[in-house]
Parts: sequence; structure tokens; C-alpha cells
Amino acid sequence: MKLDSGAIDRYRRKIRYKVCYHLGSFCQDVEDVVQETLTRFLRAIQDDKVRNPDSVGAFLSGICNNVILEYRRRLWKEPMDLDPEAPEGTVAPESELLDLREAIDAALAELPKRDREILRAFFLQEKTKDEICGSLGLSDVQFRVALFRAKDRFRKIYRQ
Repeated sequence: MKLDSGAIDRYRRKIRYKVCYHLGSFCQDVEDVVQETLTRFLRAIQDDKVRNPDSVGAFLSGICNNVILEYRRRLWKEPMDLDPEAPEGTVAPESELLDLREAIDAALAELPKRDREILRAFFLQEKTKDEICGSLGLSDVQFRVALFRAKDRFRKIYRQ
């Protein structure tokens, strides 16, 4: 099976449309996904892996779907850089850490006693759920609800 440059350009436009639809037109890697799809497609034609030449479009669409799924899997596996501006290995100045600790202590002081105990035990003292449940006399379900509500109350106070 032979393809001319006009057919490849038509396929490229259709693949680009499909990739933009699935990944979003603002995705930085659209052209890379299109190029990878075309590369695999041309390699498959070279190796005579296309069984039915009448369904080349479906074959190409299947390749494109696989490349898109691989791209998404790779994104999920890579850790996201939340603050690209901050250089690696830098430590916040001690004054900022002190301000942060004071803000956390002030927010904890405004919480009810049980919420404060749960949050301190779970996050600051890093106790296990079973240890906290045992010391406060809570069941597993009660603990999860209490922790959720305590975090929500803390978040509201801290943001003020």
C-alpha cells in the first residue's frame, strides 16, 4: 500500500482534529501526539500490518486512540510540578515558617476541643487512626466524619 503526500496531509489534519478534541486545543503536546501517530501508521504500512486496505481510516483512528491513551497514562505517572518558579532544594525562610506556624496555632485555637485534638493527633503527632479512635473513644465511621468536619472548619478559619 502506498500513500502520496496529499493523503498524508489529509490524515495529519484529521488526526490533529481528533487529538485536539480529546486532549484540548491548548495542550502543548498535540503536535507530538500527531507525529507519533503518523510515525506508527507509516511504520505499520511499511511492515504490511494493514490487513484491510479499505479500512485504513479505522486503523489510523485505532493507532491514534492508543497514542492518546499512552500520553494520558504518562501524564498520570509523572509528578506534577506545582510551583515551577521555585528552584529545587530551596527552603522557605525561617520567618515565613514562623508566620505559618503562628497562623496554624491561631486557627487551631479557635476550633472546638475535639476537633483540635483530632487534627493535632492526626497531622502533627502523626498518630494512626486506631490510636486516635482508642484515645477519643470513636468508631471508625465517627472518626472519618469528625476528621472531615474538623478539616473543613480549620480550612474556613485559616482562610479568614
